[in-house]
Parts: sequence; structure tokens; C-alpha cells
Amino acid sequence: MNDYQPYDEDDDRQDHHAAINRSGEYDGDMRSTMTTVATVVNQVRGTDGQSYHILINAANLHGAIDFMEKVLNSEALPYRVRRDGDVAVLKMACDIKRLPAYARNHDPSLSYSPDQEFMFEQYRKHEIRNYAHVDWVDDDGEHGVDPRYAEMANDFVLTMREEARRVKLKKRISDWMSNGKNNLDYLVEYEKYIFDTTARVMVVDMVFEYRKTACADVTEAIERRDAMQGRAEREHEAFMNGVLHHEGNPRWVSLVELKEDWRHLKQNMKGKRSIFKHLVGYVGRIEYSRDAGHHLHICFFFNGSALEDHVGYSLKIAQYWKEEITEGRGYAFSCNLKAAQGGYRNVGVGLINHYDHVKRGYLWTAISYFAKATQLVRVKHSGKQQMFLHGKMKKRTGPKRGRPRTKGIEPAPSESPDSSKN
Repeated sequence: MNDYQPYDEDDDRQDHHAAINRSGEYDGDMRSTMTTVATVVNQVRGTDGQSYHILINAANLHGAIDFMEKVLNSEALPYRVRRDGDVAVLKMACDIKRLPAYARNHDPSLSYSPDQEFMFEQYRKHEIRNYAHVDWVDDDGEHGVDPRYAEMANDFVLTMREEARRVKLKKRISDWMSNGKNNLDYLVEYEKYIFDTTARVMVVDMVFEYRKTACADVTEAIERRDAMQGRAEREHEAFMNGVLHHEGNPRWVSLVELKEDWRHLKQNMKGKRSIFKHLVGYVGRIEYSRDAGHHLHICFFFNGSALEDHVGYSLKIAQYWKEEITEGRGYAFSCNLKAAQGGYRNVGVGLINHYDHVKRGYLWTAISYFAKATQLVRVKHSGKQQMFLHGKMKKRTGPKRGRPRTKGIEPAPSESPDSSKN
């Protein structure tokens, strides 16, 4: 079976995020965000907006998160070894079997949350790394787990717990997550600010890419997939041997190149009256893929009382990125166009009224991803560069834009429609 399939942004931006708690408080459950981040990291996109990606085994991503939760917040062990040498296989033994797969989540170009980085490093250093061939859960039911291996697995878990206490891992996790929480807290207020000051908002959702990264067809996507997997194997082998090894390729867009184009676009947003005259805000994220480096995903918020043709406007912005900002080096994909063509089930783009709780819920699902992704995975060597991008809230010195709002109850950004409805 072909391991590539068209990338459905609806699934990743909306279906995955329907499972994420949309409150402004840190919710602790980042599995859905991790799946989406992994999809973005592994995708290959074409100029027509179609993308291909390696099918992600979400079980390995989620399993690694759950495993570290058990290591840090319980006293569970994978085995119970009795005095007579008999071994009782416990639930955590399944995690021991999957440790090699968990370790392959590692990418040397990315920084993960401290618990995941800690797991990668502890696995690399422990002797258990050399025993992936062991039948840790005795699947055939005919042979018991060797007590030596059971003791080794228990030692791995106990060693991690002891080392985690020594390095104050929980404090490091809290500090890491606080930045993402601050971003979410700001985003809650920012979304409310946008709809308080603009009764009708025109949301334009754009992905800005580069031509040198574009994929022509499925055949090329498969070739890139194979090359990507080869690089991943070499990088993983180097990591397990204690060597930092990261391979680039000529297609990559550097953070420096993207930041310069973003600086140019942001500067022009203040002065390009023909396009950005009615802009009231924006939120987005610098994203990264293993195959092509960096690209930009931005949601623009315009005054919907002055503008209505959100699809036409998105195409105008795409042309501006291509011709003016990148001088032919770039191209852009319009989520608004795909939405107008019926490509999304839950539409959070286009014209959204202040009291449209449903569409505002879909919008929040999409934009909260920008902050939550930063909370879990970051790009190495980015220094103090901001990967989560947003406008600023201005002091209100005059009357609110739009007609007075006298109906309904003020919706909180954390409110969202029933995720079971499509």
C-alpha cells in the first residue's frame, strides 16, 4: 500500500483539535497537538495546495507521553519478580516493548518537552537499548520473560525516577510549559479583543511556502519520503551512539530567510493600504518540516464590515507574497479557497460575527494550535526567535467598531460547539 496520502488540513487543524481542551488554562493533555505537529513536520506540499505526508503512528507519540506520565507520577513497574524466579508481566511491560519505537520519535533538529528529551537520553544511556529483540510481553504465551530481563526493565524505570528527582525534572517541565500557557492566556484575551473591537471579522487563513520546496507529484513525494526515512535512520543511529548528526538538503528554507520575508511582510502590513488598510490583527506560527525547513502559517483578521470577499482577498494576499515579498521565490495556499470549495467540515474562516459561537469555536480550535504546538515541540537553534506570532492589543480610545451589540450573552473564547457535530 502507498504510504503517502493527500494531506487533509481539515483533519489535522480541526478533527485532531476537537479533542483538545479549549480552556485558557493548561490542560495537560497534548496528545492531539503532538499528532498535528508530527504531521506538519513530516508533510511535503505541492504548489496546488495538495500535501503528502508519512503516515504517523500516533500510538507511538501518545504512548511515549503516557509512559513518562506513569514514570513520573506513579510507582508502577513493568514486572514483578517473585523469589522463585517467576515473573508477573504488568501493564507497563507494553511500554518496555515499545521503547525502540518511542526512541524513534526523536529528531535532532527539534527540542521536545523536557520529559520526552529526558526519556530519549535515559534510553540511549541504559543497557536496555541493546535488547530490543527480547519478547518483553511474552506474546506467544509459551515462554515466560527471563527474570534477568525483567530486572533490567525495572531498573530502567527506577533509574529514570531517581534521575528525574535529582535533576528536578518536574520543575523543568513546568518551566517549559509556562511559556506555552502564557501564549494561550494571551491568545484568549487577544481573540476576545478582536471580536470586542470588531463586530464582524473577516478571517483569512494563509500558508506561505517557497517554490524550491514544492513537490510536483506523488512520485516525487515518495522519493522524498524514502530520502527522509534514510536520513532519519542515520540520525537515529548517530544519536544512539552519542553523536549529534543532522542532515540538511538543498531545498531547505532557513529560519533566517523566512524571518527576513516575515519582517518584510509585517512591515508592509502597516503601510500597504490597498491590502492591509482594514487589518485589525493576526495570529500564526513559523512551522518546520523535515523535508523543506521553515514556512509560515498566518490567520489575518480584517474588519468584516468593510470587506466581504474573503476568498478573493486571500488570493490577493497570495499574489502579494509571491510577487512583492518573495519576488517569485514563494507561493501561498489559501485555506479560505479550500473552505469555499467544501474542503472543511468545520469552517472557522471567512466572515464571522461577534455572536456566532459556532464559527468562533472552530476558529479557536485552529488558532489555539499555534500556541499549543509551541508548548510541546520547538525548533532547535532558533535562539530567542519567536515562533508563535501575534498582533498587539491597542488601548481603546474611541467607540467600538461596528453596530452596538445588544443581543445574546458575551461568549468566552474557551467556549466551543459540540465537537461531535460536523
